[in-house]
Order: sequence, then structure tokens, then C-alpha cells
Amino acid sequence: MKLHYFILIFILLCCQDQIGAQTKLTKSEKSFSKIKPKSGTRDETLTNTSGKRWKARVSFPEKRRTKNSLVIALHWAGGEKAYKDFNDCLVLPALKSLNAIIISPEGENQLWSTANNIDKIRAIVTYSKKYWNVNPDKIAILGYSNGGNGSWYFAEHYPTLFSAAIPMASSYPIYKKIAVPLYVIHGEKDELFSISKTRKWVEKTKNAGTELIFASNEALSHYEGCSYVTELKRAGIWLQNLWEEK
Repeated sequence: MKLHYFILIFILLCCQDQIGAQTKLTKSEKSFSKIKPKSGTRDETLTNTSGKRWKARVSFPEKRRTKNSLVIALHWAGGEKAYKDFNDCLVLPALKSLNAIIISPEGENQLWSTANNIDKIRAIVTYSKKYWNVNPDKIAILGYSNGGNGSWYFAEHYPTLFSAAIPMASSYPIYKKIAVPLYVIHGEKDELFSISKTRKWVEKTKNAGTELIFASNEALSHYEGCSYVTELKRAGIWLQNLWEEK
């Protein structure tokens, strides 16, 4: 009987170890799990799969009974404060009426298509659904300049993660169809990315079958991103209508 007893204890201990191993969170997931989705805007520090820490400005709406929508906003090229400036002067003023969770991660002076930044965006999508009650059918990605090209990139390469993309002041060579609907915004006085070149890529992907709206503003240049609030508000209305169909 004693032998049977010790065997039973051994089996139970092994089972507990297996359960503990299965429930142990990665550093990345653990960092997301600690964020409480309380209404308001604040800065958070998160971790990627390699353990590297990164920052983001997150805005949570008032608590709602239905699942939340999510907007991931990719900032323009710039230093450590770029994600804050981008979020505060453009994204939040334009899209606060969406009543969505808005997260603006820092890009660490890299293209958004680097492995490091891809890791961030995929983690945001994965763990926001788990911890922030996000509807997987109502996740959009947007960006300006470097972030605009990044939003094109994620729409092309990770279409199953997003329901829409809003690139602004961008220039992204694309010939094929993108499965994600796009609302592309561009200033006619853009000094960095000529509108004629952007329009060419837009027409090519649209002719290939992409669902796309191209909105231009005759007065705006590349280096006044904070002035694109009105244009982004219009894109927000388009996005809201798109989500209401889901």
C-alpha cells in the first residue's frame, strides 16, 4: 500500500509540473497581462519575445459590454518621443470618436518591417485579443510616412491580422491585390513622396483587385503630419462604417 501511495504522489507532482509549464507565460505575454484596460491614455512598457523592452502610448475607451475595436498606429521616422507626438497631435484627435483602443508603439528608429517591429505588432494583435477583449474582426493598422509604408507592409504580408489599413504620406511599391481594404491619404505638396508616384502604386494595386479609397489634399506637405487630422477623421468614418458591416 505504501508503494502505491508514493507512486500516486509522484504522479500528482508530475502532473502539477506539467500544468505549471503549460500555464507559464512568456515575457512578452506577461507584460501585456499586467496592463489593466482602464479608460484613459498612458504610457506602458512592454517586452518582445527576446526579452527586449519597448514603449507604447495606449488609449483605452470607457468600458463597454461588447468587444473592443483596436487601432495600431505606426509613427513617422523620429526619435524616442515620435510615438507620443504622433499619437497626441494626429491619431487621438482624429479617431477618439471611434471609441476604440488606440496603441502607438515606438519604432526605435527602425523601419516597421524589421523583425523587431514585426514582433511588436504581432504581439499587440495576439495579446490584445486575449487581455483587452478585442474583436479580432475589428483591428486596423495605420501610419504616417515610415509608418504609412509600414501599414502597407502589414496589410500586404499579414492580411489575416487586420480588417483595414490607412497609410498616410507613403510610397509603397505594390503591383498585386491586397486582401485588406485600404484608405490611402496623401498631400499634393508632399516633398518626400511625390503624389504622382504614390498614385501610380495605388492604381496598380487597385487594378489588381484591392478595395481602396485614395484621398488627396491639395494644401498639405509631408512635413506637417499633425495637420492631417481632418483627413484622418474622414478615414475614421470609413473605418467605422466598415466595422459596422461585420
